[in-house]
Amino acid sequence: MASDNNQEWTQDDCVNFESAREILSGLIGFRVKWIRYEREQIQPKTTDITKWEKEKATFIEERRRLNVLEQDNVSRIQRVYSTELKRLMEYND
Repeated sequence: MASDNNQEWTQDDCVNFESAREILSGLIGFRVKWIRYEREQIQPKTTDITKWEKEKATFIEERRRLNVLEQDNVSRIQRVYSTELKRLMEYND
């Protein structure tokens, strides 16, 4: 298939792209959950909230810049972040 700028991408490229987006969305979701929980505490740990807010912002920016045609970056996101997301999902089951 061709993109708007006539560069070709495959079905596999699209699947990998969507997988990377899901990984980032999952990590964003965990940060949102942790931030909300911590803010509800009688004495919230502001250092943790600040750390998670920064991490969340990083993931949001990575997701915003993600491009199906940049498969090296898509692969990097899958490689770097998938292990963390799997660990978090297993821990929360």
